[in-house]
Amino acid sequence: MAAIFHSLLLVLTFLVAVSTRFEISTALGWRKAEVSGNDFSPADPKDPKVVELAEFAINEQNKEFKTNLKFDHVSNAAFQVVQKTNYFLIIVARDGSNLGTYGAEVLLNGDSKKLVSFSKGPISNFQ
Repeated sequence: MAAIFHSLLLVLTFLVAVSTRFEISTALGWRKAEVSGNDFSPADPKDPKVVELAEFAINEQNKEFKTNLKFDHVSNAAFQVVQKTNYFLIIVARDGSNLGTYGAEVLLNGDSKKLVSFSKGPISNFQ
């Protein structure tokens, strides 16, 4: 009986861990449920490469959704290297006279860039 209880407890612990990992990435507004917090490396928000990627994200968002966001600055940034490099950015931008916070994920593969996701609003788990 004790062995069954321990097996069930182990399975339950595993399910809670996987569920928590999925909820964190969903709360970030990103579609990367397989990314855990330990896989991120911090990036300098003032690094010219990070600023360039944030401006790229704003430009792509403006093109695709006919918005008129104006880049202000990057407030936080991290990256993850798997086969390519994923940058996760917290961007502050103007929408008219309103200053807003946006979350973006940009995939970098050599010189090629792709906007993976972009969302409005603060990302509390990442800031």
